[in-house]
Amino acid sequence: METLLAESVQNSLGQFMYHNAIFMCERLCAEFPTETNMQLLVGCYLHNQQAYAAYHLLKGTSMAQSRYLFALSCFQMDLLTEAETTLCPPNEPTAEVPNGAAGHYLLGLIYRLFVRGVERYEHIKYNLCSIF
Repeated sequence: METLLAESVQNSLGQFMYHNAIFMCERLCAEFPTETNMQLLVGCYLHNQQAYAAYHLLKGTSMAQSRYLFALSCFQMDLLTEAETTLCPPNEPTAEVPNGAAGHYLLGLIYRLFVRGVERYEHIKYNLCSIF
């Protein structure tokens, strides 16, 4: 049943039926409350331009993908400091940026808006190097 609901959500997203995807994914999360299913719901919210809903669902999550999605929702709501802190926790200076190249690209965009030239170029360069 869980797989069937997840496939239904993916099909709805693929056909740009975001409201239907949200409805199906909310049912999925109600029946099978896992962080992976919650990430799928957050993806539905972000596709539907509801970053505030994604923000409240993901606050306090720990998986790397969840941290990236949380930072993305913060970025869309112009909470740049919170997005940066999520991607690069100050108490863990050696922590990996979540979601690889996409995380570094998002960090580069954040630094561009903060007008931090050196850091921005380092993360954009890392993003490009990991693609090629």
